[in-house]
Amino acid sequence: MERPMIRRTFIRFLFWALILYTAVSATAVLGVQFGLIPVPPRKIAAADNQAAQKGLEAHFSERAFAEQFVREYFFWTKGKESSRAERLSPFLHNNMDVQAGLDFKQADWESYARYVAAWDIKERPDRSGVIDVTVFAETILTKVGNAKMQKRVDRYMVVSIKKVGNSYLVADTPYLVAPPVPSSRQLPEGQDEKEQGEAVNEEIRSQVETFMKSFWKVYTTGEPQEIAYFQKNSTPTAGLKDILQFMDLKNLSVRKQGDVYAVTCDVQLKDLSSGAEMAYHYTFDLVREGDRWYVVRMGQGEI
Repeated sequence: MERPMIRRTFIRFLFWALILYTAVSATAVLGVQFGLIPVPPRKIAAADNQAAQKGLEAHFSERAFAEQFVREYFFWTKGKESSRAERLSPFLHNNMDVQAGLDFKQADWESYARYVAAWDIKERPDRSGVIDVTVFAETILTKVGNAKMQKRVDRYMVVSIKKVGNSYLVADTPYLVAPPVPSSRQLPEGQDEKEQGEAVNEEIRSQVETFMKSFWKVYTTGEPQEIAYFQKNSTPTAGLKDILQFMDLKNLSVRKQGDVYAVTCDVQLKDLSSGAEMAYHYTFDLVREGDRWYVVRMGQGEI
């Protein structure tokens, strides 16, 4: 009799222990979910996010500082050296030349920067903390003594900067560099348009050409509901009405890829505001249902 009693007591104990564990676990989950029980933050994730944020902020500030300096650097008026030195002073450390290495006393042209933009930002590998910022500057030069004689000169300048407190200082004399150029006029492998799929016969090509010309006429003159008639999803889409006029369609290529017809073409358009003509390259995906053609995708992104 004693052993069955002990066994029943043990089973009862396990049962109530399981009930208690379930209740405590559920309460803890609800407490965390509703904020009743504080949970330590995920320090690693937070640290990563903070580091990424600081990196972005650093690039923004580095770029802004370098662009502001370059704008002031390329702004000079003959005979006003002291004014330029005063404007450059907040950017330069104490041992730098007050004109940042530029002597324009004998210059035949005066200058200002119409547009500046950072092109590249690189931290020096020597752990000096110096950052080289390459800045593009579109400058306008005005002939001294003849304000009507002007010319545009584009320049690329490397500005070496270093963090000091909450801002930066120019760490070394800025210098001009050659404009960056691509190593080749050929796009890297995988970027070129490659003909894929099978060629179509002349009848299909003629149908596509007729459809594309009709599409472009409506796309440049029609309302969104009219353009929707040409789209597979029938979604009203704003076109180029009152902006461009369709002139011609050239270099049409059509290849069949499964049920889709991949189309590339050059479209001659006229700017209605100026009368200037421009040629744009487009890619389309078309589908045919019966004797109807529809646009599925338009390469320039309007559809």
